[in-house]
Amino acid sequence: MIVSRTVARHRIATGTRPGWFGAWSLVAVDALLLFVVMGLAFGAAQGLLHSWPVWAAILALFLVFFIPLQIVLITAALWAAKSRWIGHDDGLEGGASLSVHEDGNLPHS
Repeated sequence: MIVSRTVARHRIATGTRPGWFGAWSLVAVDALLLFVVMGLAFGAAQGLLHSWPVWAAILALFLVFFIPLQIVLITAALWAAKSRWIGHDDGLEGGASLSVHEDGNLPHS
């Protein structure tokens, strides 16, 4: 979330639109950094978790690992998508819009 958010905000401010790999590779970097940090934290917490009841260990793992992982990856993905977004006023040729047609409906294929 840190890397993708920072780079995406800079790209949005300068008006540059990255390609698919340019935007989503930053999400992968954030995920890798998060897995390294959580792997170190899990290694340090293993001894403590073994002495807890099973329900408490599962709850602690859920609160300390799963929820932060989801928050970081979802936020990083939102910033990646936002950095690639081309809106109605962002220079589409012919006045076309990627979101809807003039009648307000999605295009049919």
